[in-house]
Amino acid sequence: MIVIELFAGIGAQRQALKELGIEHEAIVCEIDPHAYRAYCAIHGDTPNLGDITKVERLPPCDLLTYSFPCQDLSQAGGKRGMSRGAGTRSSLLWEVERLLRVAQDNDELPDCLLMENVDAILNKKNLGDFREWVSILSSMGYRSAYRVLNAKDFGIPQNRRRCFMISRRDGGSLDFPEPEPLTTRLRDYLEE
Repeated sequence: MIVIELFAGIGAQRQALKELGIEHEAIVCEIDPHAYRAYCAIHGDTPNLGDITKVERLPPCDLLTYSFPCQDLSQAGGKRGMSRGAGTRSSLLWEVERLLRVAQDNDELPDCLLMENVDAILNKKNLGDFREWVSILSSMGYRSAYRVLNAKDFGIPQNRRRCFMISRRDGGSLDFPEPEPLTTRLRDYLEE
């Protein structure tokens, strides 16, 4: 499987693929040199497309992940939003649309997309833009499902709510895991 991680950070999605034992090759798109160095330290040398606004065309891939910047969606970031043309970090979402349209024109759309972001993407200020995004994906032949998941429901002793969306063109499953009881506490991970 070929995976492209847009806004890759340190490669959380790639780590999940590794832990699931899914063989893959990865390409990243990450502008932050510190994050990219950390990514390579964790996952090994990986090709980097760099600044998403300068990428003209994505290489063909099976899975495209996009955890676009969340700062402008949350209260801490001033709730500036992700509207098209807003010039916010969160509005970089629309660069994903641009690249998907190029892929569509070249008959190279990925089979599956995975989005991860803060749950504030679904608040009143951002919901219209989010719905527009889902509609755009639908017009490209993607069927999408999303859910807010909390890390504490999946074995991590941290209250960390994130919106995950799976979009598929191949008619495959759009299921999300069910919560599991938390069996550890933060103190279980701390040193004396």
